[in-house]
Amino acid sequence: MLRLSFCLMVVLLFPATNVAAGDKLHVVTMLAPPRIMVIDDVITGMAADLAKEALARAGYDAVIQLVPWKRAVYMASTGLADALFYPLYTEERAKVFHYPATPLFSIDLVALRRADADIVIRPGYKGLRGLVLGVGRGFVYGPKALKLIDRAHFKKVESTASNDLGFRKLLDNRIDMLLMDRTLAQHFLNQPATLGKADYVRDEQGRIAILDSKNGYMVFSKRTTSAMDAERFNNALESMKEDGSYQAIISKYQAP
Repeated sequence: MLRLSFCLMVVLLFPATNVAAGDKLHVVTMLAPPRIMVIDDVITGMAADLAKEALARAGYDAVIQLVPWKRAVYMASTGLADALFYPLYTEERAKVFHYPATPLFSIDLVALRRADADIVIRPGYKGLRGLVLGVGRGFVYGPKALKLIDRAHFKKVESTASNDLGFRKLLDNRIDMLLMDRTLAQHFLNQPATLGKADYVRDEQGRIAILDSKNGYMVFSKRTTSAMDAERFNNALESMKEDGSYQAIISKYQAP
């Protein structure tokens, strides 16, 4: 049974480490199915499984907590949590987080629209003036997406606390476009209750418009960890790629 709980904490029984003076590594993230979801009280999904395996290999005794994204970023940046996944890299965030050299995975940013809406991405973002754009609260977007937000002359840019809430606003005609990770977007489009009610925003050739492509990371709080923690995690992630377990997890969640 899938339980969508923003405050569920699951203890992962990994070997102990000396992070935070021997305490458990407190890791925060958001609910983002199918990357991060809860099934039978277990946090799972492609991103969660990658993070859990790499943390285990790095020797951490980890506790993962699901909270809204803005709160997760705040907790990790202020030392209320030790690590966070999966933020993009920015110079501002690098001031408060240790970043591994290797990202968890890449992210394609897309936009969703209602199925009956005539919204097309054209050169210069013409035709989007007057629309209401939905974005994630506390989310950071890459330069290409920021260019869209800046030049499309949207009537309003409205932030939402979660992808789920943003998708409901889209279907309820409260926003016209919703920016989202493509993997998450496909999950919402495939739900039986909303099948056929929304679609990707496409370009003039009918292709799904990829608005930006960035990397998502596991990062470590500079308040409670050191650069060595990021290096240990990075080495663990690289070992997963070398032995095939990284691709095995990715393949598990990819559509056949």
